[in-house]
Amino acid sequence: MFGKPHLRAISKMSTSSIGRKIIRSYAIPLTTKPLLVYGNGNFKEKDTGRIFHMHGINFASNTKMPDMPMQTTHLNAEHCGLYEDGDTVSFVGKPFPLSECYQHISRIKQCGFNTIRFVTTWEAIEHEGPGIYDLEYANYITKMIQMIDEVGGLYVFIDPHQDVWSRFSGGSGAPMWTLYAAGLEPRNFEKTNAAKIHNHASDPQNFTKMVWATNYNKLASETMFTMFFNGTIFTPKANINDVNIETFLQSHFIEAFAFLMQHIKNEIPDVFNSCLLGIESINEPNNGFYGLGDLNEFPHDQQLRLDETPTPIQSMRLGMGIPEEVDIYSLSMTGPTKIDKKWCDPDGIKAWATDEDNHDKHYGFRRSKNWKLGECIFAQHGVWDSSTGQLILPDYFKVHPETGEYLDETKFINGPFLEFWSKFKTRMREIDNNMFLIMQAPVLQIPPNIHNKTKYLDERMMVSIHYYDGMSLMFQKWNKMMNVDTLGIMRGKYFNPIFAIVLGESNIRKSIQKQLKNMAIECYENVGYSIPVVITETGMPFNMDNKKSYDDGNYESQEGANDAIMSALEREQLNFTYWCYNPDNCHQWGDLWNLEDFSIWSKDDLTGFRLNGGNSYDEWLFNNATLRGSSRSDGDIESTNSHSDISINKELIKETTRHLNTPLPGTSSGYELNSFNDLKLDLTDGIRAINAIVRPVPILINGDIKECQFDTKKKTFHLEIIKDRFHESVDSLPDIITIPEYHYNNQNFRIKVSSGVFEIRHNVVSQWIEWDHSMTNDRIVELDIELIENYTNTTSSGCIDSLKAFACGYL
Repeated sequence: MFGKPHLRAISKMSTSSIGRKIIRSYAIPLTTKPLLVYGNGNFKEKDTGRIFHMHGINFASNTKMPDMPMQTTHLNAEHCGLYEDGDTVSFVGKPFPLSECYQHISRIKQCGFNTIRFVTTWEAIEHEGPGIYDLEYANYITKMIQMIDEVGGLYVFIDPHQDVWSRFSGGSGAPMWTLYAAGLEPRNFEKTNAAKIHNHASDPQNFTKMVWATNYNKLASETMFTMFFNGTIFTPKANINDVNIETFLQSHFIEAFAFLMQHIKNEIPDVFNSCLLGIESINEPNNGFYGLGDLNEFPHDQQLRLDETPTPIQSMRLGMGIPEEVDIYSLSMTGPTKIDKKWCDPDGIKAWATDEDNHDKHYGFRRSKNWKLGECIFAQHGVWDSSTGQLILPDYFKVHPETGEYLDETKFINGPFLEFWSKFKTRMREIDNNMFLIMQAPVLQIPPNIHNKTKYLDERMMVSIHYYDGMSLMFQKWNKMMNVDTLGIMRGKYFNPIFAIVLGESNIRKSIQKQLKNMAIECYENVGYSIPVVITETGMPFNMDNKKSYDDGNYESQEGANDAIMSALEREQLNFTYWCYNPDNCHQWGDLWNLEDFSIWSKDDLTGFRLNGGNSYDEWLFNNATLRGSSRSDGDIESTNSHSDISINKELIKETTRHLNTPLPGTSSGYELNSFNDLKLDLTDGIRAINAIVRPVPILINGDIKECQFDTKKKTFHLEIIKDRFHESVDSLPDIITIPEYHYNNQNFRIKVSSGVFEIRHNVVSQWIEWDHSMTNDRIVELDIELIENYTNTTSSGCIDSLKAFACGYL
């Protein structure tokens, strides 16, 4: 639990007020309100002009999987109803029951996060069949956003999430019927090597780390992305319900999320002017086969090869039940290494659905007569001969069949992907003209060059990019001695990957910072310097060193790794949403999805803390908070909705108020107490690598941040601001910097400012600084926080000691 906090008001007040707490109603450091885009690509509050810095979290990764029936990727496909219940699943209850919402949202706030990237999937909305939307799920999401708005202090945007297309092809995202619409049979993917699926692993605990991502280069995912973005180019025969498969899939995807956003708008329109920022386009899109030079060879950028790795033509043959000898790969620091071969025999089973499967009738598909089920769609377009296995057109996806133009990923991003973005943008603008629309290009690729192209741009737009440290991600270890420049390799900076090696922790941290900076610059140069860039995914795995931390409780490696990322983001002042928070995380199965383990919180790291319920956020706070300076054991609170607990807490508050409303030594007035502001609630139990995750955050600033640094070991914090003279005035509101009580409590710290005056504030879950430097002439102002030893309470010394503290520039 937190120790006794301090709230002393050294601010713009008369001398007689010093030593007395200023009475204010229950407050939060950030009140969500409409944001505008500042000229240099920053966000600013519309009414105050203060720059808003996004310090967010992905919430939550368990929403990739249905709640009913309960599904995780480690459950056996035959026993968990993976396929049998594919149409009838429900995602209501993911990420958690609404009764748990206040707890998780408040914990996120206490960690200093101010934005939620809300992870949801196409499958969650439209799982039963094309055009059939789950209204109960839409109501659930709407209610959750309403509760987040009630809690306050958190912006939200919707993430239409996918990984390698669908959970039926080894990831998450699209409903099962989309695979049947493409003519595929997902039940046969594992047997035909069309996808590597955790649900089919004989030993799910030892499923190869990160092998799920290799599905981007396997038949199922490549076929779906090729059809979704490029069906009119490469599969013109694939017409369904009177349109090409590209139009069919894209229109259903866009309309599913249009339904969700419109439902939110109809039910709770006010959130569009407060906490709901907008919606992203699609998570981690992929070009499929587009631009592939030779179907006999691996793509030159396919650096991730693990386990059985067929070439593209081998994938097509295996998909038609033809046996192939496939190379087996492992990963080393210098890239993929071939270690063996394996004879893969599907025994005549095909990855393609047949007429006998009756899926067309079930879903109401009307397929064109020249699209033959049970046959590889690419064989039907003359790419190869499925009867002999002969490859006929090895460069089919490299040359545009109509124009003869050579194709590559850059042309994909500036062509088919951009056209999808245009359709998405147009449809979402029909719902709301003011919400932010967030464009995300393929991972680690340069976004489209749309600078000054008004068809694709407007003033309510962001660009999303993702970054993970490849070494830490693949080897699940924080190697402080050696790393590699992941972005440099992707951009072809090095003749040989050996030259991308970075030595020493200091250089590794600088390399990560430089990579993030360069990615942001690429976005600004291609999309425009006035368009905000948001790192919507970055993070570090917690199951490092074979889960050693779960045995000894030492999270030093995870703290070092997460601090390297967090520090880089802070130093470059990049807006971000960290990956991730997962309320179901456990030590055995991590995030319960393909053995990933990124959640900053785990129920297995709890020490037994339990919480009461509540019919409103205020009631929930009263039910669970304690008075500042008091303590309780974790077992004192049971999960309940009893109203008797509220009256008991209120009586305690009244009694404490009576005692505190006596004059303090050296003052002429009493110490008045606001019931909310004199309560505390510690929700950090279960937060992992807490010294790196929980840190000071400048969230609303009058100017541009020149420098921002937090030392996780010394707990020092340094902030430099270049003042924005244009927006500051006598009536301007102060800067807001959250300072977590986990680090700064019991008056164990000193704050120094170069100019201006400040006040330390707190509510039940947050502590922050309000710093007013509007009346100073300094162009650059600085704030420092440091821990101190044997720091005495100036409150009991009265006005004189308080003035002394003020004169010294600290509290």
